[in-house]
Amino acid sequence: MKLAHVADLHFGAARMDVLAAAQDAILNARPDALIVSGDVSQRGKRVEFAAAREWVDEIGLPSLVVPGNHDTPLLNVHARATAPFARYRDYFGDLTRSLKIGSGRIDPLNTARGWQARKNWAEGSVRLSDLEAAIEASGSAHHPHLLACHHPFRSMQGALLRTETRRGDIASQRVAASPVSVVLTGHVHTPHVEEVVEPGGKYLAVSAGTLSTRLRRAPPGFNMLSFSPDKVSVTAFALSGDVFVAQPTLSYRLNQAEPGDA
Repeated sequence: MKLAHVADLHFGAARMDVLAAAQDAILNARPDALIVSGDVSQRGKRVEFAAAREWVDEIGLPSLVVPGNHDTPLLNVHARATAPFARYRDYFGDLTRSLKIGSGRIDPLNTARGWQARKNWAEGSVRLSDLEAAIEASGSAHHPHLLACHHPFRSMQGALLRTETRRGDIASQRVAASPVSVVLTGHVHTPHVEEVVEPGGKYLAVSAGTLSTRLRRAPPGFNMLSFSPDKVSVTAFALSGDVFVAQPTLSYRLNQAEPGDA
């Protein structure tokens, strides 16, 4: 199983030449599926969702998309509080579902909220009942089993953007003790791969860079993940000039996540 993993497209704050170059690089890598970890739009406008959906459809791969905090109507406070993902669902609801590729399975988890009773409403929040449903949906029947969401459960080491996902510590512990081996996220706009070790087990946290103009000391980028029966290899692609170039590959043992050579 080979997956292209992108995040933070931010249509409305995007460069079309970068998005076109990313399409070319993804197709040249010949993955089995495309995973989009949220923030497909910048302000939750219909025109942004329509353009983002066209971009995903042009790639032509089986796709799974989850919403991010930017995928709520930024300027409509009432809609953000009462129906924050109505517009998103109109364009991506059919792609926000479990995806099976061979013996593997990827499940979506919405960590974004339209409004929260805290200063930074854009931070993530995990609904534990949704997490349990995603974990229990396949049990140990599928290998590998991945989750895709927007916000990292725990703040990514070395990321400039520090995150405070509500109930993220509990979610991290629950995932580590479950059959889930990899969690795919975005939000921080820089690529990161790290082993998360909890008392009950461990999993691999993988964050993709952004394909937008909203950069954080890293060029636009995305990830490619390749799975073998007992290993996953993660390759970040970074924009260099007008093409995306593969960076050094990192390899980890599934459910052990011990770094090794590619």
